[in-house]
Amino acid sequence: MKRKRFLLASGIVLLFCLLGVLLAIFFNPQAPTARQATVMINPAPKVIPSLREWRGSVGEFELPVRAHIVIDTRYETQLKEAASTFQNDLRIVAKRNVSISTAPNASPGDLFLTLGATDRAIGDEGYLLTIEDSVIIDARTSKGAFYGTRSLLQILTQDDAKSHIPRGLARDYSSYPMRGFMLDVGRKFVPLNILKDYVKLLAWYKMDDFHLHLNDNQSGVGNEDGWEAKYSAFRLKSDKFQGLAATDGAYSKQDMRELQDLARTYSVTITPEIDAPAHALAFTKYRPDLASSKYDKDFLDLSNPKTYTFMDSVWDEFLPWFDTDEFHIGVDEYAVSDADNYRRYINHYIAYLKQHGKKARIWGSLSEMKSSVPVDSDATLEVWNNQWSNPIDMKKMGFRIINANDQNLYIVPGVTYYHDYLDTQLLYNKWEPYIFDLSNPKLNYAPGDPQLEGAIFAEWNDRLGGAVDEAGLHERIKPAVQALSEKMWGSTQNRLGYDQFKTLAGIIGDAPGTQLPPITPPPPLQVPPHTDAPTQPEMSMLTPDPDRFRRAAKR
Repeated sequence: MKRKRFLLASGIVLLFCLLGVLLAIFFNPQAPTARQATVMINPAPKVIPSLREWRGSVGEFELPVRAHIVIDTRYETQLKEAASTFQNDLRIVAKRNVSISTAPNASPGDLFLTLGATDRAIGDEGYLLTIEDSVIIDARTSKGAFYGTRSLLQILTQDDAKSHIPRGLARDYSSYPMRGFMLDVGRKFVPLNILKDYVKLLAWYKMDDFHLHLNDNQSGVGNEDGWEAKYSAFRLKSDKFQGLAATDGAYSKQDMRELQDLARTYSVTITPEIDAPAHALAFTKYRPDLASSKYDKDFLDLSNPKTYTFMDSVWDEFLPWFDTDEFHIGVDEYAVSDADNYRRYINHYIAYLKQHGKKARIWGSLSEMKSSVPVDSDATLEVWNNQWSNPIDMKKMGFRIINANDQNLYIVPGVTYYHDYLDTQLLYNKWEPYIFDLSNPKLNYAPGDPQLEGAIFAEWNDRLGGAVDEAGLHERIKPAVQALSEKMWGSTQNRLGYDQFKTLAGIIGDAPGTQLPPITPPPPLQVPPHTDAPTQPEMSMLTPDPDRFRRAAKR
């Protein structure tokens, strides 16, 4: 009996001892318990545009002193350019030499690039990012892999040692295949080196279309004597058209070749625009016999067959200079009373480009230019103004649509009728690419509308080149790129509030390897490294529309 009581007492004592040990462990902050591991789950890294989906792990990947970019042997040809660009940018960001090699699989410490992704829903621009003992960027195309490198570089930029990346898994993809910026080089010449830096800046924020408005003139040309003295410029110079190119700056065929070669390595498309039949003073000064006799002298005479002969010769010369499949033919703001001829001009150059295996992009002006002449809707239409181009009507006509709404997306330095600087806070908080009017929802599309290709913002130089210098351009363009890239990419799950976003934008800054004028950065972003209540969404929670990427592949 005593033995049984002894054993019972011993058991009770042992039980209390074990309970004490467990309590001590539970309340010991140094103990590696499940509770502590939960606390240390990594939140989504902060990048612009923000990651669509993230599942955090524990700890960090540390970039080795002798880092290696390793290309999957199967995809060496496709990924060589992306790897080389990544190598150059990594040297700038991380301040260390990085080698490139090939291997069939990733080893610990590798930065591994592959195109083995079978997840169709991430499309041609998406990528899967696995960060553990190695970093693996897995995409379906080289463009997707390249975008994965942009995210990694932005993460490293924020690390003091430029070597730590939080472990986890990202699934990132765009909502819109067209995310663009238009620069008016017609009324203000921008040197080639600046254009190259803007290619890098756009790519840094995953924007992919750089639209160059290559000719224009001052407004109010009129048709009185002295019109030939008004300012105009055409920015492409060719021996075939001696005297057409502007004397205060123009680009040679070699210049455009260099720009496009760089743009290709950064997954950016250069979209050239030759604007006519309005805004065409450079052409009518070169060929006064083609100037309108009824309207302003910067209007081509569309009743004169020689106008078409001349403009065909212009396109014959400059079309081969560019690689893109889609060319912008301008066609905005012509005389409303000549709508029939205006529409015939559009049809002529849509057909001309088709004959050369290309597609047309146009400014939307058809709501004002009413006519019984139908317009071929097999073109991409930039809706720049809701009165000139009602977005609902243009969609019904069957055009592919780009949102370029002037009230939201136009920068015109030094004027009061448009934004001098975009209201990036309003755009960040209220605007989406499917919104054409913030106050009239009837003009907006539904999210995911299949005809909406994306959006573009524009910097116009209505007051000509003297109104703003390169530093002034950059302080307007850079914040717009940062805010609009976030909205055009389509991220929502890990999006910051605007104040935090603005601070993050100051830290991430300009792209590696650029020499754009500096903008004073805001204070450092205060973001805790870990969270006590991490959100772990399913990686397929935000399923993109795979049909959109099939459409994008056909563009």
